[in-house]
Amino acid sequence: MRNPVKEKLRRGEVTLGVAVGTPCLDLVEMLSRMNFDWIWFDAEHGPLNTEILQAMLQVGRGGQATSIVRVPWNDLVHIKKALDVGAQGLIIPWVNTREQAEMAVRAAKYPPEGIRGIGPRWVATAGEDTAEYLRTANDEVLIIVQIETREAVNNLEAIITTPGIDAFLIGPSDLAASLGHLGDNAHPDVQATIDDIIERGKKAGVPGGFATAPPAECEKRIKQGFQLITIGSDLGFIRQGAQAVLAHFGR
Repeated sequence: MRNPVKEKLRRGEVTLGVAVGTPCLDLVEMLSRMNFDWIWFDAEHGPLNTEILQAMLQVGRGGQATSIVRVPWNDLVHIKKALDVGAQGLIIPWVNTREQAEMAVRAAKYPPEGIRGIGPRWVATAGEDTAEYLRTANDEVLIIVQIETREAVNNLEAIITTPGIDAFLIGPSDLAASLGHLGDNAHPDVQATIDDIIERGKKAGVPGGFATAPPAECEKRIKQGFQLITIGSDLGFIRQGAQAVLAHFGR
């Protein structure tokens, strides 16, 4: 197994991705063949269950984008199933302590580094070399922890320097809520906290990621040093396209 996104992050490169939460194979097929570095399949805030996720990951393998799954929770079963049906990377939500980060790593890695059970279904269906996958999976699976609470910010260095953690992703909406500014991601306190997180992440040498934002904000985050940039989502792109045509007709 080879993970191009991990290679780019190691080289300090910026990677661009798209979030997909709609259980539609046509969308996955189209987006996976576009010039995204990765697709983030959202099983936390969407209707994606393991059955449809497997089919979406199968279709995604026809393109070049690395498949990353945001699991519903930091849970051994969710993590194991996402990997066994084809995820090349994981986003783990609500990681607030080093202990929780260690738990995510153990769930995602085979022994002796972890406790992941051996049953990589996607390797068999895709006709890949099982022995080679088992040899390389621990090194190549991308593990991203989500930083989205005041507690996580307070424990940032302890979380992101946990052996096995490859990157972190800021969840600005939940972070704003945790800081007492529900629905106000632009509040100065929230923005200052985001600035503080990325600076501390850079000092620790751990790549940072940012969730979906308008292009101007994405450019700002790139200049700040973020390396995993979500430049849009399936529903967002559909809405933007539809609204642009409606605006042409004055609607």
